[in-house]
Amino acid sequence: MAFGTRLCGAAAAALLACLALTGCGEEQAPAEREAASADPSAEAATVNGQIIYVSDVEMEARMKGLVREGETLEPESAEFNEVLDQLIEIKLLAMEAISRGLDEEPEARHRLLTARDNILGNILLEHVADEKVDEAAIRKMYEAQVQLLVLDDEAHVRHILAPTKEAIDKVVAELKAGAEFSVLASKRSTDQATRMDGGDLGYMTADDATPEFAKVIRETPSGGISRPFEDQMGWHVVKIDEVRKEQPPSIEELRGPIVQFLRRTQLEEILKQLRSEAEISKKTSPRNSRLDTPDEPRAAPAPTPAPAVVAPQPEAAPPAVVTPPPAASSAPATPPAATPAPKSVTPAPATTPPSQ
Repeated sequence: MAFGTRLCGAAAAALLACLALTGCGEEQAPAEREAASADPSAEAATVNGQIIYVSDVEMEARMKGLVREGETLEPESAEFNEVLDQLIEIKLLAMEAISRGLDEEPEARHRLLTARDNILGNILLEHVADEKVDEAAIRKMYEAQVQLLVLDDEAHVRHILAPTKEAIDKVVAELKAGAEFSVLASKRSTDQATRMDGGDLGYMTADDATPEFAKVIRETPSGGISRPFEDQMGWHVVKIDEVRKEQPPSIEELRGPIVQFLRRTQLEEILKQLRSEAEISKKTSPRNSRLDTPDEPRAAPAPTPAPAVVAPQPEAAPPAVVTPPPAASSAPATPPAATPAPKSVTPAPATTPPSQ
């Protein structure tokens, strides 16, 4: 399941991966490869004596969305070696820049110091997240989100698809004569994707279905068989095996966006504290600043309303760490909204009938 969340970028962690010294090494023996797989601190390669660690490769892979937080890459995999080759090239370029003395130029020194600040800030946030974002906090947020859900009724749907009205009428006649729906579906249905499963489309709500299926789901009681109806794929007859309340998403389905939201909350809290304790003197107009200034304090933000339930959105792999933006807003974040659990199989959208 996918969930939309408000996240900080991961530029600092990316810089850390890019600036890490790396290198290419000799072919590892099987025992060495096994040790590398088990130990993230093992060496993945060397370049002119400088080490690239397995952990460096895995960090870069997480930044590229190849693996999720907590997962590992097998050192023998194509993905691992593709990332490793990229780090080797970055290391070679960095070494060449140093050999030319480019690291001593004023612009280079300034950019390296800025990267250092980003990396240190990122490490601080990792420590804060480890301290504050524990299982109890995740579960508390999950329970609050589930309570916000308005769950619909969902029906366990089976169908038989036929090419013509005459063909579906014959199916209906057999059903009225006592034929078992799932057995008849396996013999008569032209939907190759579901016929051998007795026409099983899984659980769905009326809102999930095409308009034709939605009308039938609303009108047909539990255990009932629908009237024949037509859509773009042909003629259908539907059986509703069961009607139940829609199941909420599991804690594992919501864990990723919850963790990201809690990390964002910790970022805002620590930035608020640090701003209040620091002496900040901006050289630009306070009217264009997100930070409170002694001359013109910023109005207090409005209270955050309760989070609303939203529809799922396409998922992008979450970054491994949360990075503070150059000028993060101190306005309260909105918790990730819980989303109804996915269905087993769902008819296609209105413009595309159930697959055959």
